[in-house]
Amino acid sequence: MLKQRIITAVILVAMVMAALFSPQPIFWRGLISLVVIIGFYEWLKFCQIEKGLPKSLSYGAFFLCFYLMQMGFLSINFVVLAACVLWLALLIFTVTDALNLIHQTWLKLPIGIMVLSTGGWLVIEFKELQNGALWILCFFLSVWAADIGAYFVGKKFGKTKLSPKVSPGKTVEGLLGGLALVLVIFTPILFSNFSLKAASLLLLTILVTALISVGGDLFESKLKRHVGLKDSSQILPGHGGILDRIDSLLSGAPIFAAGLLWLGYLV
Repeated sequence: MLKQRIITAVILVAMVMAALFSPQPIFWRGLISLVVIIGFYEWLKFCQIEKGLPKSLSYGAFFLCFYLMQMGFLSINFVVLAACVLWLALLIFTVTDALNLIHQTWLKLPIGIMVLSTGGWLVIEFKELQNGALWILCFFLSVWAADIGAYFVGKKFGKTKLSPKVSPGKTVEGLLGGLALVLVIFTPILFSNFSLKAASLLLLTILVTALISVGGDLFESKLKRHVGLKDSSQILPGHGGILDRIDSLLSGAPIFAAGLLWLGYLV
């Protein structure tokens, strides 16, 4: 199993790096579009929409929303604000017993359309920035570092459950360890390449992004528990489904984008 996970991870990283650093932006756009389309296929399992007209209409609504964003029909300011507000509600739902209405298919479906189309579009847009590939690596690394730090610190020192009903394995100590690793990685990088003010605000943005990314992981876990799924699919050998790999990125993307907008890097 470990060998299979490593092989899959190496292939995925190679694909991402090749598309990210390709001089042709179509490869990055195509890869991210494919990822969120597969993610939506898995999301329909959470909605328990499996066949027929409802499934076709669901795909139609998703493609329309994603297309409108990519064609610039919706301003980035509006999309980022709406996505941040939506994730605030989803995180309240995740860590409390409030807003359980979200489990209803008629609400869960448009939430999936928004979460996946917004997250995918923002990651595509990051590539268009000056030094876009580096901003994307910064975003990915903030999420991955929080996850890796949480895993190892939680395994060694974890005692206090973060959200036992949703994900019994996650601990407060692990969360703090993940944030600490983010600090260790980004503090020297930012303060050696930006002014004191810019570095401080970017570090704050990255820390909040890392924190919210944990909530995205918990949110997907809660949805899976409700419909009795262990993984969103088995499309990635040894890793489960696409949503299992991008849930943290989906919740972190609007927060990272909001920080870049605030600082004037994303216009």
